[in-house]
This record gives sequence, C-alpha cells and structure tokens, in this order.
Amino acid sequence: MEVISIKLEEIAKLGKTSVSTVSRVLNNKPGVGKKKREIIEKLLIENGFYNKVYKISQDAKRIALVIPDLKNPFFGEIVKKVTQIGKKKDYEILIFDTDENYENEIDITNSIVKGNILGVIMCVVGGELSKNNIKKLQDFSIPFVLFDRELDFYNDGIFLDDFKAGFLGTELLIKEGYKNIGILVGNLKYKNMENRLRGYKGALEKYNLNINENYIYEIGLEIKDGYEVGRKIFSEDNKLEGLFSCSNLITLGLIKYQKEYGEKIPLVAFDNPDYFDILDLNITCVTRSVSEIGEQAINILLRKIDKNTKNSQKIIITPKIILKGSEKR
Repeated sequence: MEVISIKLEEIAKLGKTSVSTVSRVLNNKPGVGKKKREIIEKLLIENGFYNKVYKISQDAKRIALVIPDLKNPFFGEIVKKVTQIGKKKDYEILIFDTDENYENEIDITNSIVKGNILGVIMCVVGGELSKNNIKKLQDFSIPFVLFDRELDFYNDGIFLDDFKAGFLGTELLIKEGYKNIGILVGNLKYKNMENRLRGYKGALEKYNLNINENYIYEIGLEIKDGYEVGRKIFSEDNKLEGLFSCSNLITLGLIKYQKEYGEKIPLVAFDNPDYFDILDLNITCVTRSVSEIGEQAINILLRKIDKNTKNSQKIIITPKIILKGSEKR
C-alpha cells in the first residue's frame, strides 16, 4: 500500500495536481476535466502504475483482438485463426467484443493502453470516429493492424476489395437477365459497406441500368434486420427481380422470412459461412478466405512487434464467387 501511496504523490507532482484528483482518475470517478484526466492517465500508464495495481506482469506477451460481434461466424473464424497462431508463438490473445458499439470501443481502447498489451488487431465500429481510438494507440506506441473495415489515412491492415465484391455480386444477377436489382447493405459509415454499395452501382452503370434509390436498403447487421427488410420488400409494390445481400447475418434473416412466408427472390449473398451448407441453403455467394485474413493480420502485427517497426502494410484480398443456384429464378 505504501508503494501505491508514494506513486500517487509522484504522479500528482508530475501532473501538477492533487493526490485526490489522481485517485479519482485511477478509480474512474467523475469530477475531473477531460484534458486533465487524459494527462493523468498518460502519466499513470507511462510510469507503469496500472501494471502494479492490477498485477500485470511486464513479461506477459499479450495481444488484443477487438471484434464487433462474436455471434457473427466471420469474426468467430478470425478469433480461431488468430488464437491458433498466437498460441504457437507463445502469445496470449485477449478477445474484446464491442457489440457494434462505439462507446464500448472507447472503453476497450482505454483498457488496452493501461494493460501492458504489446499489439492490437481491430475491426472498428465507429466509422471515422474510430480514428480517435487508433490515434490513442499511436500516442502510446502500441502497434496495431486493422481488418475488414478500413479507415482513411490508416494503411495498416488486411481488407477485401469490397468494391469488386459488390460489383461481382450485382453483375452475376445482371447476367441472369435481371434489371431491377436491390441491395441489402449495412451502415454506410463503414468503409466496407460503402465500397460494396459503390460496386453495386458500378455494375448497374456498366450495363446501362438505372440506379433506383428505393432498391437500396441500408439496415443493421443482425438477423432480425434481414428478417424485417424481408417483410418490407415482400409487402411493397415493387418490381424487384433480384437481391445482393452484403452480410451473412442479413442473408440468414432474409431467408428465415422467406421460408416462413413462402416467398422467394433470386439472391446473391456475401460470405459463405458453414451454416449455409449445414442448413442446405444452396446460396450463391461472393466470398473470401477468412482464415487468410486472420493469419495475415496476426503475422503483420507480430512482425511489427518483433522488429519494433512502424512501417505500414496494407493487403487487399480478392473476392471470389461460389455458384450454388440461388441467383436463378
């Protein structure tokens, strides 16, 4: 206890504040301004105070993997691959699930900078707002690698060519003879969703087809969102002939609605999770190698940690099509 008391006094002196103010910051209590709190937190971290309080070993080899939704099979596969490789390299992988919530991402980032973590693999949830959290990692010299969702000006990571994915999925439906094609897309604050929508529009433009804004359904990324958009689509008086779905959980929700109400529409999905085959859904999809993304992400990060380098590396994965017949009438 004496060590902590002395340390608090030292931090207070360095921060030109009182011991009680430092204590409030340490215990996450209100009553300290944002700027002063950030100064004190940085001093606490730089002086290894959190490591002593929470008994974090300086020799621990920890990597944080921050994902938006552990229920999504895509992120589950990422976790599996990253932990497999991490274990072989004697790294402990700490899994953080933001639950698609930016406030959670802020809290997790704050925990990471306090936790003697050597590096971070992250799929952001705040869109461009997440730059604030990435900057915080940089301020504390914590190497990071992004995956799946890009951020402008940050080139460290592994991503899909999402424009091409949107283009290929839409083009496949066009080649089946459909002209009125819709898209089910997640929140457009995410760069990957924005680019898939751009690919969809690019395919329509290439084949001189009109872009009908009423056929662009921007929705959430949960099964329930796919179900509800199915209800909306099949209750509307529209001329939709085919759909490209930008998320596996959206697709599952849509199919659930179709099966319950006996509806059907030509469909191309994004991703090819195992449960599509387990449920014998036979869904044509635009997909990528999920294990490759996980493997590349942790290997890039380990090189940064081992070589203590800030060199950025950006890898773009090319999508591929798996034909199973759902694109046909």
